[in-house]
Amino acid sequence: MTVAERVDGHPVTRRVTVHLRQQDLSPSGHVGNASTVGVLEEARTVFLGHARPGRVGYADGILEVLGERARMLIGQQTVEYTSELWYAHEPLLVSLWISHIGRSSFSVAATIADQSDPTAQAAVSSEATIVLVDRLTGRPWPITDDVRDVFVRHHGDPVALRPRPGPDAPAGP
Repeated sequence: MTVAERVDGHPVTRRVTVHLRQQDLSPSGHVGNASTVGVLEEARTVFLGHARPGRVGYADGILEVLGERARMLIGQQTVEYTSELWYAHEPLLVSLWISHIGRSSFSVAATIADQSDPTAQAAVSSEATIVLVDRLTGRPWPITDDVRDVFVRHHGDPVALRPRPGPDAPAGP
């Protein structure tokens, strides 16, 4: 890992600020859950890179290393809310890092904090599993050594998400 900075005990390799809009607020007055997912997507696009209009590949992010070989799809995303986010003039602060590297997929962990309160813990934690697929066949694309080397430089521990309820889950309070 190349960055010694930590947020809530997690290493951070990229910090992105995202401004809220009035329409991001729910009827309750806090940032709505759909808007929160949009904030995560915007920050993840800055971290990973954006598609280049009219061309294949990614620009301005760690996925530039893919070139024209593969594209990404979100396979799963888990979002956990630990406190409400309220509208503020200061942008939200999203911290991102890679938390898992598999054979043809990787996970991006993220936290969102209210930048207007420097003592605030993360209000949102998230982990998204991203599958790399071959541009021609649409089949999973095995992560090559050059791509893995880039991912490893941004690797850190997964976020600690609460276990899902179910038959094997411990009884709640």
